[in-house]
Amino acid sequence: MEDEEEPRHASAKREISMAARATIELFGNGAIAKTKERLSEVEAEGTEQSIGYWRQLLEEVERLHRRRHKY
Repeated sequence: MEDEEEPRHASAKREISMAARATIELFGNGAIAKTKERLSEVEAEGTEQSIGYWRQLLEEVERLHRRRHKY
């Protein structure tokens, strides 16, 4: 059963990473602000699962943004 969980986890992480890259491509330096804005909307009305997704996305967008401006 653990063998089935690992690919799902890797797939979800890959999905978050791709979504974060697309968000940065779309919004540029405003990506963090847009993601925070959407997270606050989801926190007000969303499910725990959707809130978790948007929090993970925000973390990844922030990580990529810092990495992008570090170099």
